Amino acid sequence: MNPKYRRIKGTRDIMLEEIERWQWCEQRWTEVLSRFGYGEIRTPVMEPTDLFLRSVGEGTDIVDKEMYTFETKGGESITLRPEMTASVVRAYLENGLTRQPGTMKLWYMGPMFRYDRPQAGRYRQFHQLGVEAIGSPSPVLDAEVIQCAMALFEAVDAKGLSVRLNSIGCPSCKPGYVAELGEYLKANIDAVPEGMRGRVDINPLRLYDAKDDGVQELLAAFKPITEALCEDCRVHHREVTGALDDLGVPYEQDHALVRGLDYYGRTTFEIVGGTKRKQSSLAGGGRYDGLVEQCGGPSTPAVGFSIGIERTLLHLNDEAVDLQRSRQSIVDVYVACRGAGAQRMALGCAERLRGSCRVEVDTTDRSFKAQAKSANLRKAKFLLLVGDEEVETGTLQLKNLEDGEQTPVAPDKVQAAVREVMEG
Repeated sequence: MNPKYRRIKGTRDIMLEEIERWQWCEQRWTEVLSRFGYGEIRTPVMEPTDLFLRSVGEGTDIVDKEMYTFETKGGESITLRPEMTASVVRAYLENGLTRQPGTMKLWYMGPMFRYDRPQAGRYRQFHQLGVEAIGSPSPVLDAEVIQCAMALFEAVDAKGLSVRLNSIGCPSCKPGYVAELGEYLKANIDAVPEGMRGRVDINPLRLYDAKDDGVQELLAAFKPITEALCEDCRVHHREVTGALDDLGVPYEQDHALVRGLDYYGRTTFEIVGGTKRKQSSLAGGGRYDGLVEQCGGPSTPAVGFSIGIERTLLHLNDEAVDLQRSRQSIVDVYVACRGAGAQRMALGCAERLRGSCRVEVDTTDRSFKAQAKSANLRKAKFLLLVGDEEVETGTLQLKNLEDGEQTPVAPDKVQAAVREVMEG
């Protein structure tokens, strides 16, 4: 093909055998989310740029380096969503959901966009599944949200996962810690790479996201944020861990876990896979009690998380799908036919069969041998043969591919013959 038509770097095509993995996971995830009381939300992939500048925060890699931002013909600044929580909060406010009583529990699944170096399980267009529970300050809800995340992984048989948990304080105690951390980093600024020094003034907590070993050693020598928590935050965190203990959800305390977005406060958590890969984080989230108010709404507590779908699928199966060797979707009945008259007859038979099973009509006019080979590749249970002779006699040949038995059958009896075998 012409190279200029190739897909954009950092994007990929999902099809054939791989899409079946996605659909298998999606079906199980929607069942779990329904049991936990979440309803689906779908928002536009484009949002006003200010929504992310305000919610995600300056000094984050997302805002500084990764957002796909452009100006419309009308002069508006638009950004392809790099994450979904801000979009859900915008929809929550814009659609008047603040008037709904109790906790609003929403889930989403869709593409996100970040300009970043493509890596294992992370692309410039990637996909996330997430939940947002808006309206309750209870630490028990934090624990239930973490339980829900683990249930989603259990539903797709993900093994070797662990929960990392932390508390990063609230507006009463977090600013004092951030100020102390900033002074400490300034006093040791030579140990901070030049490209990261701007974070020290804007938001020194962002240094915890740095992949530089020297920076991590520097931060490890400073007191953890849990030592600066106010009494209310300490109580909240104890209640979260206590509820997780009651639920039997194992976790590890990680005092360096701050998450990469400004809107988080108090509970933060990640779910990581036991793998040798650098990119082992499969999900992350936490509490964001101030975001709704930042976006112009009333003071409203909230907590949520997102799961990286590509990374999760990579965790489930380390072998990438070879699209050149990948099979097409499975069918129950493969209709092999030759000639225009046979194809029309085959189409009528397929219409009857599709009321109860999956059918493929081969219109390539290849030899019956070649079409039969395709039936095996599609893992068909039956091969229905339609040729000139069948058109003339009005009797088709139905072959059971499991036992090799072939029987003549009238077109109006095909559905009953197939159903008898499949249900028997």
